[in-house]
Amino acid sequence: MFKKLENGWIKYWNDRVGQDKDYYDKKGANADFIIKYLAIQKKDKVFDIGCATGGMLSDITLKTGATCYGIDISPVAVGLNKDTTIKLKVADMENTTYPPNFFDKVFSLGVFEHTPHSFEVFQELHRVMKPGGLAFITVPNKFSFFHLTKNIKMLLGTWDLGYEKSFSKFELEKLFKKLGFEIVSYHVEPHTVAKPNIFNRMDNWLHSKNKTHFGFFIYMILRKKVNDGY
Repeated sequence: MFKKLENGWIKYWNDRVGQDKDYYDKKGANADFIIKYLAIQKKDKVFDIGCATGGMLSDITLKTGATCYGIDISPVAVGLNKDTTIKLKVADMENTTYPPNFFDKVFSLGVFEHTPHSFEVFQELHRVMKPGGLAFITVPNKFSFFHLTKNIKMLLGTWDLGYEKSFSKFELEKLFKKLGFEIVSYHVEPHTVAKPNIFNRMDNWLHSKNKTHFGFFIYMILRKKVNDGY
């Protein structure tokens, strides 16, 4: 049933772009953590999958001089970009239209969960990355109360972002091994909202007991293997 839900991000942008003035980097962003995780340098071609307005890319270009590219499914989001130093376009993450082995560094923050075609989107990620290239990816963690409440909302039709799945460490390891990725680092982040609800508090308590499996969002760095034969 969940697989039939449409991707809700196009409608989300259309509905809220005039309301949320700071939403998704419309007033800029701080990409220091991405620069650090991926060790971005001036020589790198950097790619943001699900770039929204391109705020993170603008900050990366400003601070490193790297050449930055981005795609988003929403024409509204891409149209809000005014920075001519970065290259954005409307495209789907299953078909980015870039050449093979093109990017040195890639990041995608909370995007890959919005399709049931997990293998296809990570396959496309693998295709566009250079051998030895790095990717920083975040996705929701399956072992959390957030995963349960989200699925209930999807069943009830009250989840306004369309289809959204969660992942476990075992599922990701199996997928990446098949595709030809090496997991460089992996950890789970807790909820960080100022006033978490009871479910978020329970997630954070479980996270305090086991930081590998429990918590809100998975953070991982992947490396495309060199000469993996894929």
